[in-house]
Amino acid sequence: MKMLMATAKASLMLAALAPCAGAQAQAYPSKPIQMSVSTSPGAGTDLMGRTIADRLGARLGTTIVVENRPAAAGLLAGQMAKRAAPDGYNLLFTNDNLVLMMALGANKDVNVLTDFQPVSLTSATDFFLVVSGDALGMKSVTDLVRLAQQKPGVLSYATPGIGSPHHLGMELFKQQTGTDIVHVPYKGMGPAMPDIIAGRVQVTMTGFPAVSSHMKSGKLRILGVASPKRSVEQPDVPTLAEAGVPNVEIQGYNYVMAPLGTPPAIVSRLNRDINELLKTPEVQEELAKRGTAAAGGTPEQLMQKLRSEAEKWTAVVKRAGIKPE
Repeated sequence: MKMLMATAKASLMLAALAPCAGAQAQAYPSKPIQMSVSTSPGAGTDLMGRTIADRLGARLGTTIVVENRPAAAGLLAGQMAKRAAPDGYNLLFTNDNLVLMMALGANKDVNVLTDFQPVSLTSATDFFLVVSGDALGMKSVTDLVRLAQQKPGVLSYATPGIGSPHHLGMELFKQQTGTDIVHVPYKGMGPAMPDIIAGRVQVTMTGFPAVSSHMKSGKLRILGVASPKRSVEQPDVPTLAEAGVPNVEIQGYNYVMAPLGTPPAIVSRLNRDINELLKTPEVQEELAKRGTAAAGGTPEQLMQKLRSEAEKWTAVVKRAGIKPE
């Protein structure tokens, strides 16, 4: 009898708490939200994060305060977000670096697949295979592959550093084509550009904004785009698959995460509002100016993408024998 009374009492307590939980979710947000951004102010991910923060805050009727935590390739922002309260008032805005750092084995403290609750993918940026305008007469992907196979270890490619998507993307390209092209890491694509233009380094794989100003002058030539379909920005440029090199797909991307345990109702609302603002012409035009495109999707789709990316780049790193700096 006592057991039955205790069970009944517990059921009544749960029933009483349920409306409170629902009311709490409906009242969200009741104070400003903190958003940790994994890059320094002015970087592409930061600008995207602020675009989302401003408009998402307006939709939610609150302020979203952006805090830049760029140290250790975004790992500091990940650590802070991982340890934050899972109450909907702490968010992480980050990019592909967290997955790439996992693939490199550079940090054991942050696991993007298990430490966070996915909210939404926000944008994706195509990567292009680019050569110097007069780099040994290379006018197609076929020309590059043929020359690299004929002269192993002679051609070189520039990246903004070890473990960057530019680096791992080129290593995947090498693995798929059986070529030996020497890696030359720089401290950013800006410092690399003069050497690529001059032909001292012949190849790179990067986003369109980094090379757009040099295309019309003929100083740089785009050979292909590393995406499943042709780029809206450069529709005449073939995909690498169309050019004879399949299974080389690289994107830069940004997304929103929340601490593990954030209430599903809050995650659902954040996801819905982010997807709605990504459909607005204003946001799409702003992203297009930066050479990126609005993405969106469900939390489940974001997690699926992160798992797929982690698996792909871990395999590339292992085959190439890449070690973190």
